[in-house]
Amino acid sequence: MLRDLSDYPNDTIEAMFVRLANDTHADKIDLGIGVFRDDSGNVPVMQAVRRAERRLIGRDRSKSYLSPLGNIDYCRRVESLVLGADHPVLSGGRIVSAQTPGAGAALRAAAELVHGVSPGSAVWVSTPVWGHQIEFFEQAGMAVRTYRYYDRRGRNLDAEGMLEDLRSMRAGDVLLLHGCCHNPTGQDLSLDLWQAVAEVVVEVGAIPFVDVAYQGFGQGIEEDAEGVQRLAASVPEMLLTVSSSKSFGVYRDRAGLLSIILPPDSGNAGAVRRKLRDTLRQLYFMAPDHGAAIVHEILSTPELDALWRAELDAVRDRIIALRAELRMTIERANPGFDAGFIERQHGMFSCLPISHEEQLLMERQFHIYMLPPARVNVAAMNREQSRTLAEAFAWIRAQRGTARADAVA
Repeated sequence: MLRDLSDYPNDTIEAMFVRLANDTHADKIDLGIGVFRDDSGNVPVMQAVRRAERRLIGRDRSKSYLSPLGNIDYCRRVESLVLGADHPVLSGGRIVSAQTPGAGAALRAAAELVHGVSPGSAVWVSTPVWGHQIEFFEQAGMAVRTYRYYDRRGRNLDAEGMLEDLRSMRAGDVLLLHGCCHNPTGQDLSLDLWQAVAEVVVEVGAIPFVDVAYQGFGQGIEEDAEGVQRLAASVPEMLLTVSSSKSFGVYRDRAGLLSIILPPDSGNAGAVRRKLRDTLRQLYFMAPDHGAAIVHEILSTPELDALWRAELDAVRDRIIALRAELRMTIERANPGFDAGFIERQHGMFSCLPISHEEQLLMERQFHIYMLPPARVNVAAMNREQSRTLAEAFAWIRAQRGTARADAVA
């Protein structure tokens, strides 16, 4: 049965990590995986998380099974964190949620649920988007369509192209959006564009699906959620996934949320909840509870919540400083090149304007590892690595021609 799998290839992400692992260079630079690192290159654990863990262990909590819907107390806290405690969706009882093993499982479960109730619905994803997100929908049997999002030549959002493409959506199609700091480019939607997207969605009858993974990494915890909150208040239906991995630093504990926002006066919340429960049971039965319990403990304990917010503020401040440093370093090594896009964008990620071939050439010559499309995790580097990246980018531009390198589509 398994004989034909002998040549089964790695996907793009795993292939990069294999090359990284096989590289024996002492100063190789990993800018691929989306984790925050401190000055020493370590992935720190927040003190709020450590204290919450100690409190939970001290209670000798049960490890019995939960429903496939998971930790409902966690769900309620995260709903309020993203949408705001007074949001009309919450006060109107228009939301059905489940705790999931991270946002990845939430996306896969949502794709399964959507395809099960509406087999003809397609999902629309941005260009670029995370490759594994496409896989989630394809594996559920959904057709995938793309819309313009980022102009690599101008190194900015292609708002006009985006809205033009979205008007081609059909009623019942699903529109995948990144809530904040989460698109591979680090380019967020403005509040005006969130409103424009809401108007298109209502006009064509599509359903927005917002994936929130980096709340607090951009402009602030409340500020980063404002676009999502406005969208949820402006559309009749919405899907929402939330990852706690980044904002709380509980990457391997796999804590996430899947929420379904129902139309006003739909009257079928119970049926939707049962359908969601059974979809999750059929996929993995139930989510692990440890990470969700930590997040709930933090958000429900005032002193831990205050500590977490202060720690997240410090993470955001460091990322902002790293972006400013990287811009300055790149411009110093590349006279005449405007790297202002790096400082304008939010969160961990930004994309260099180089081709895939140039990215692999940089990997071979400078041992710098990035995911397509030349996506840099700014939050994973130190000053020395920033200088190396700037020099490598200058070398690439010189090798291929400045105009060629700067005009990659």
